[in-house]
Amino acid sequence: MTMTRKHFEAIAEILNYNANKTHPAVFSKMVLDFSELCAKENPNFNVTKFHEACGYVVPNFSSR
Repeated sequence: MTMTRKHFEAIAEILNYNANKTHPAVFSKMVLDFSELCAKENPNFNVTKFHEACGYVVPNFSSR
């Protein structure tokens, strides 16, 4: 079975629902793992768009 945009959107929706209900480290790991899975499934998969749909913001650890 090939995953489609519909599948990717459903995954992002589920992750987004849990964005504020899950420990930030666990949420980050889940989003990154699903991103990797989806990117392997479809070479045209847009990781940035997926992260946005999940409500995931890449942490900025740089000091100012």
